[in-house]
Amino acid sequence: MRSFIPSIWSGDYPSVADPLSSFRRDMQEMFGSLERRLPYLSGDGAMATFPIMDMSETKDAVELSAELPGVSDKDVSVTLDRDRLIISGEKKKEIERKDQNWHYLERNFGSFHRTIPLNFEPDANAVDARFEKGVLHVTVKKPAEIAAKAKTIPVRSGAN
Repeated sequence: MRSFIPSIWSGDYPSVADPLSSFRRDMQEMFGSLERRLPYLSGDGAMATFPIMDMSETKDAVELSAELPGVSDKDVSVTLDRDRLIISGEKKKEIERKDQNWHYLERNFGSFHRTIPLNFEPDANAVDARFEKGVLHVTVKKPAEIAAKAKTIPVRSGAN
């Protein structure tokens, strides 16, 4: 193989010119992008994304935060349907200027929808949602009977 592409093995080329390194970097960027956002086509054919979320649970509540950059709080909806929390909304496209020739367009626009299954049915008054700096924070308080059932089980050493 070295005889086919000797310049790669000679060591006298800049790393930027290495086609294999460039290809590997491009593939890592592509797959990293897919991991960060799961694209799908919305009803109007526009590319949209699922919001990227963090979710944690305490004895008393389930807390989540969803990144929604470029979305207004007026364009976000949080719905409770029995034991499912539904986050939906739309990232609206900014006004297009006709005198521009786009060379690269990476931002996504369109509607999004994410359903989070809960292992309990919360009271609608026990859900708090706030939107701050492009991040939606939702806290779902667990019903008292669910919180009371949570028990910590001691872990013993296997050496006994």
